[in-house]
Amino acid sequence: MNVHKHMEAIFVAALATVGFGTMLIDSVPEAGASSRAPVMRDVAAQGTKQDAAPVAMLCAPRAAHRA
Repeated sequence: MNVHKHMEAIFVAALATVGFGTMLIDSVPEAGASSRAPVMRDVAAQGTKQDAAPVAMLCAPRAAHRA
């Protein structure tokens, strides 16, 4: 295949792909992250209620700092 002969078709295909990708990305709604995410203490406090399921808090051990 002669690339120079089909360069216009390659350019148009690349342009169409970029245009379609831009439209697709723009149609995705933005993330609605809240400014206050729940902390482990808040989640554990909800587990102290009588009707709530028990909560187990697991934390990975921290690596020792080397000097």
